[in-house]
Amino acid sequence: MNYLKDYYFLKKIYNYKSEIIKPAESDFSILNFIFYSEFNNRFPEKLECIRLANKNKKIIRKIAVEKGISCPESECIFDFPDSDVQQNKVFIYPVYKNNKKAKSDSVIFLLHGLNEKSWDKYHVWAKALLEMTGKAVLMFPISFHINRVLPSWNHPRRMDNLSKERMMMYPDLSESSFVNAAISTRLQFKPETFFWSGMRTYNDIIKLINQIKSGNHPAIKNNASIDFFSYSIGAFLTEILLMDNHNNWFDKSKALLFCGGPAMSHMYPSSRYIYDSETYKSMTDFYVLNFDKEIMKSKSMRNYFSGLEPAALDFKSLLNVDIESEYREKKLKNLSGQIKAISLAKDNVIPPSSVKLTLCGKNKDIPVNVVEKDFPFEYDHISPFPLGEGIKDDVNKSFIEVFEESSEFLG
Repeated sequence: MNYLKDYYFLKKIYNYKSEIIKPAESDFSILNFIFYSEFNNRFPEKLECIRLANKNKKIIRKIAVEKGISCPESECIFDFPDSDVQQNKVFIYPVYKNNKKAKSDSVIFLLHGLNEKSWDKYHVWAKALLEMTGKAVLMFPISFHINRVLPSWNHPRRMDNLSKERMMMYPDLSESSFVNAAISTRLQFKPETFFWSGMRTYNDIIKLINQIKSGNHPAIKNNASIDFFSYSIGAFLTEILLMDNHNNWFDKSKALLFCGGPAMSHMYPSSRYIYDSETYKSMTDFYVLNFDKEIMKSKSMRNYFSGLEPAALDFKSLLNVDIESEYREKKLKNLSGQIKAISLAKDNVIPPSSVKLTLCGKNKDIPVNVVEKDFPFEYDHISPFPLGEGIKDDVNKSFIEVFEESSEFLG
């Protein structure tokens, strides 16, 4: 295995247009499948989305007038209600599969991190998991990520202008960039988007697994085992899936959480690649400090969290390590044999101490295996396996170490 070589090779050959991508002299293929995401009555109605969008535009205009500036890109972010984003409704997801089997009898869901723009860094992860476990690897995009976003949200010039607008609106702003400008604006003014995006992805995955279990998936058997390799915020979603255990589908599922696993109160995602400092304040205020008060302001969220849905309490228990801790720790104890976490010593977004505090409990009495690793090169949360000729041997060795250990657990 050659990490750097595989990275550039897979990045070059992958595209969304081909139904099957079969690399020459390889025993695997990448299959692209269309998915139709359903919008049900649990989600905010279109009129509610439009009212909120108009409200946010007025707030932006008021700030702009006070600062004596113009903020057209900031307003444009709210031109389309979330319910109207077609790319979020119909999209492609790739599956890595061994050519020897018509249908795979086991699958690993690979879930990505927050504000991810493409699958580029994940292709080599999927290939490694396929080769080391023999299991198919299904790469599923979170709502409003990867290929589920409006093209304008990824337009470099427009997003650079948006970032500049945000810096004029908030002189003390830090960690702003064209990479995180869209998600920063959306989540700062409409933090509810984080929940509904996760909720929609949760429903999408349940729908997809139902398709598998009904025998209607072209590449995966109906009795296939289902496991997870989940990174960063993908680990947060995976924890909710396992805690809720819809239809007891995940009784035997295993989850490897890579650079992920803590409650939101102990994540520090203020980053040029995730979201900026002003959004970090807004998200912390909404989800960590004042969640019960904030959801009362939203009809759709108030209705959802006033019900008896276990997934609602699972989500809430992972917001603040000090809230619903007894409920969360009881669930994690029951799942302790199904979860393993690998954290990185220099990860400042999701530090090892945060992972251990949540997964092992305040009294350190939950037997989840949390492994802390360090590498002999400069890395961070966003780029745990950086590209570069000068460090390629060390990166390759560290990559193989992480994925062999992950595959041993998932295999």
